[in-house]
Amino acid sequence: MTRTDYKMPIYLQLREIIRNKIEDGEYMPGTAIPSENKLAETFGINRITIRNAVDALVNEGLLRRVQGKGVFVIGKKNELSIEEHAGFVGDSFRNDTRVSVKELQKSGREAGNKYANLFGLELEDEIYYIRQMHSMNGTETSIEEFFIPKKILPSLDSINSSVFTFRDILSFYGIKLEKMKQSLRIIKGSAKVRKALNVPEGVAVFLLECDFYNEKNEVIAHSISNIRSDMQSFTVNMHK
Repeated sequence: MTRTDYKMPIYLQLREIIRNKIEDGEYMPGTAIPSENKLAETFGINRITIRNAVDALVNEGLLRRVQGKGVFVIGKKNELSIEEHAGFVGDSFRNDTRVSVKELQKSGREAGNKYANLFGLELEDEIYYIRQMHSMNGTETSIEEFFIPKKILPSLDSINSSVFTFRDILSFYGIKLEKMKQSLRIIKGSAKVRKALNVPEGVAVFLLECDFYNEKNEVIAHSISNIRSDMQSFTVNMHK
């Protein structure tokens, strides 16, 4: 008598294994899962099966493929109260067809006087420093620096900030971004910034600084952005 095997296809079994690793926290939101080659080696199955399993989770919205960077876990997003600004300056260019963000540096450092006072930390407490280059249609448009207390996002070491916006990352970890306070100035810009952004002679630089607050009115991040004024404009919406 022939016995029928009712087990799921291998790619669906692998899909559930990856899903469980996401739900159990082994694959954290914002981080890349192992490569297809690594998964094939780990589970002893071919890359086509691996790709089918990953594609199924991409279609469900649990994973995101990023060309040249890998496959990343998308966390659960919470509704946020921000109206005009999405978090990173690069989001201002979202209507353009070719936008890129490159993470130039990510490191830890002591808070020091300025950021200890801003974040309510001790001088020696560690904060993250992230420096990014934002480009539009292959042209550098802005350099953005972020300062974030390590206690806010302790897993930031393994998250690629060139894939997800800061608002996305906060949302993945259940941190509500309640409000932001911004200041905008027009400056010449340092020689280093002007060279990095290829700012033409006579063109000014926007200096945009932002403090990010949670629902407890605590500052959870600070950003400094140098933006080419010939590549970006700003509008202000007034509310009653």
